[in-house]
Amino acid sequence: MMINKQLVKGVGLMTLLALAVAACTPEKKNEYNVTGTISGVDSGMVKLIKSNREDRTSTTVDSLEFTDGSFVLSGKLDNPEMMTILITPGNWRFNLFMENNDIKIIADTTGAEYWDYTGYGGDKGAGIKNYTVQGSKSHDLYRSFEENPKNAAFKAAFADLNKRFGKATEEQQTVLRNESDSIRTLFRAWEENAIDSFVNINPSSVVSAYLFWNHYQFNEDISLEKMESIIGRFREEALSSPYYKLLDTNLKQRVALKPGNIAPDFTALKPDSTEFTLSSTSGKYVLLDFWASWCVPCRQAIPHWKELYNKYQDKGLEIVGITNDSRWGDWRKALEQENMPWIQVADDFPVKNMPARIATQYMIPFLPSYTLLDPTGKILLHNAPKEDITKEIEARLN
Repeated sequence: MMINKQLVKGVGLMTLLALAVAACTPEKKNEYNVTGTISGVDSGMVKLIKSNREDRTSTTVDSLEFTDGSFVLSGKLDNPEMMTILITPGNWRFNLFMENNDIKIIADTTGAEYWDYTGYGGDKGAGIKNYTVQGSKSHDLYRSFEENPKNAAFKAAFADLNKRFGKATEEQQTVLRNESDSIRTLFRAWEENAIDSFVNINPSSVVSAYLFWNHYQFNEDISLEKMESIIGRFREEALSSPYYKLLDTNLKQRVALKPGNIAPDFTALKPDSTEFTLSSTSGKYVLLDFWASWCVPCRQAIPHWKELYNKYQDKGLEIVGITNDSRWGDWRKALEQENMPWIQVADDFPVKNMPARIATQYMIPFLPSYTLLDPTGKILLHNAPKEDITKEIEARLN
């Protein structure tokens, strides 16, 4: 058997090159080691805190007492994630993208922004603005987006508006609100396009999923097509992040609530504590009216719905009022005052600090909110304006 020496030589060279590349490629670490120093606090407790977005709670991932203004934290994370460093006493805090790596933090309390919510049942503390993070590639990537000149310009504009608003007269505040709305519209469009481009370049990064999730929290009316497009480009590590899981859940809900789909069924309690199930209204056009006793626009709309109900009840219209009141006493008092002749049920709050169950199921962004169903239980209109709901009912029942 003849051996091609040139081939062997070539294979040997390729092997050596592969080994050289492997030797030069930094090994991915499976734990984090954070060394930190802070100026302004000599000793106390440092905590690494993770936010649980599903139930709006937080978990202390790591903590220790420190002296001489320095600390060391070590442990292991499943994925990179935005977390908070909390330092007490003083409730000093700042955010960073944590990952399994050797990370160095230098922080200074000088120039921190203070807050005090004790008058509202909250706490008080300060957000540290002067800090650097080295060694976290995810944090570097996140900062590259945050420090984009256009992003910085928009945030400076909002900061200026807030400063002026505090000193403005009532008339001037109206002008400033309009100015803020205009800037916010421009910022939203810029941010959406910037995130779209960022995801194209970094489809596997958890930072991509975080940025889009954060954008979505304040822009839930983003088109379904755009949302599907961005989420559909996530790859690898981004797909295992908590941000992707939240976005995916929301996307599936939005798809399920598209007109033409069967509305999610639910069971809730009526004022007499007996159960009502939505599917029991089969065969009728059903208006789901999400409201609350404390919602002024909700109650202002009641006379209109009474007029419509009286006109079309015998032709197959049913209304189901779903209150967002957490206190039944307030709800029952409003029912007595308004004397609404249609079905009334109370939404419930199974998870503390989270929105009500049915409102979450129907992705209700605000009150009042209206959804119209046809006699087969299919969604005709979802989160639609009162005027659109009225036109649809009149067109179908006249």
